[in-house]
Amino acid sequence: MSLHLRQNLNLRMDQRLKLTPQMIQSIEILLLPQMALEERIMNEVEANPALEIADDGAEAQGLAEANGENAQIDPSGQLSNDDREWLLRRKSSHQDEDGPDKMEALAAAPERDISLADHLLEQLRFTEMPDEVRAVLSEVCWSLDIRGFLSADIHELFPEEKLDAAEHALELVRGCDPAGVGARDLRDCLLIQLGRQPGDNAFEMMLVREHLDDVLKNRLPVIAQKSGAEMERIKEGVEVIAKLDPKPGLPFARAANSYVVPDVVLERDERDEWVISIPDNRIPKIRMSDAYTQLYEAPGTETRDKAYLKEKLSAARFLIDAIAQRRRTLLKIVTEIVKHQTAFLDHGVEHLRPLMRQDIADKIGMHVATVSRAVKDKYIQTPVGVLPLATFFSGGIATQDGSEAESSRSVKLRIQKLIETEDKKNPLSDQEIADILAKDGLDISRRTVTKYRIAEGVPSTRQRRSF
Repeated sequence: MSLHLRQNLNLRMDQRLKLTPQMIQSIEILLLPQMALEERIMNEVEANPALEIADDGAEAQGLAEANGENAQIDPSGQLSNDDREWLLRRKSSHQDEDGPDKMEALAAAPERDISLADHLLEQLRFTEMPDEVRAVLSEVCWSLDIRGFLSADIHELFPEEKLDAAEHALELVRGCDPAGVGARDLRDCLLIQLGRQPGDNAFEMMLVREHLDDVLKNRLPVIAQKSGAEMERIKEGVEVIAKLDPKPGLPFARAANSYVVPDVVLERDERDEWVISIPDNRIPKIRMSDAYTQLYEAPGTETRDKAYLKEKLSAARFLIDAIAQRRRTLLKIVTEIVKHQTAFLDHGVEHLRPLMRQDIADKIGMHVATVSRAVKDKYIQTPVGVLPLATFFSGGIATQDGSEAESSRSVKLRIQKLIETEDKKNPLSDQEIADILAKDGLDISRRTVTKYRIAEGVPSTRQRRSF
């Protein structure tokens, strides 16, 4: 018997998209709601001396003087030697400045708590991981909801070629503190926390995995009957579970954000047509520093200093472009939303049409993940109040005659109205509700009615009955 060893050299070409730091920054800026964007801009101005607040008139001059950046340019267009030396000295000291040279606007800005995404990214900053995983890590962190869960389908957030990297990134997040972040749902969250606790928690994990609904409803005898476990042991297990945190990301929610600052404003003009605008009165207007631009272009600037100046000026330009891109993207998305949901805006939620994020993505030629990021945690001011942009998206229930489907949100409202007007001594069953809606032309099953009823927190028929 002979063994042959053979070496082959194969060349293969494939296309891969690698996110640059600037692309990641653009994604982060798109994700930020109004108040968080304001904070991010001020932090960037503080960290980058090539950025400055671009206010008008005397106020701008006052800010420039407060920051010490009123360098003078001689008639030939060149910085004076004194100003050149001062700016280059400031290069090395900028990160350590503490107060006297900071802009008044920065000094007056209120301190805000760190976000959950920033908290997680800081923990993973020095963790070794493949480049493609680090490229999507920020997206994963910013996609977590207020509880710290990744409640959205990861297949909606990332294209197929990045799914493996996103799953890897999510596993890293799930290993961070607070325990339970990165969970898919409550059951997953509790299991993560139990898995991180010392000792043998196999019984508690079994309770969560197999009997969570009974645990939440305190149906301990049912658990005993199903599992064969002793009642005392079940009580002990439930006590352990009760000490877990069902919303580990909640402490990082912005307590100061008790009121909503809209990211988009929708109003009617004198011709009764919808007008969409992005309010920017709260967002600091920024520009690249003329003084640093002049220093970079000056022929006498040393190569090493030019490299530093180029880095800071490029970072400033990328931030300015990312903010402008966020504005354009929001306008495109909201314009299509308004076109589709005019009846809802005019007549109320009963007229909400089915609309998926993919529908908007197809209309404006963007990836569905971009649309998802753009509408996440954003609000729109309308004549009927300030609404989350997510309000305008809803799945649909088919009609029996093949006409346009009815949105799931409007169907939920119809179910609620039926229940509100029912005979409380003889409340409607889910099947009876389904039958009533079917007579109105909706192709809906009892199971769907049950799912919608539970999602809206409406008790079951037995629980609603009055005696």
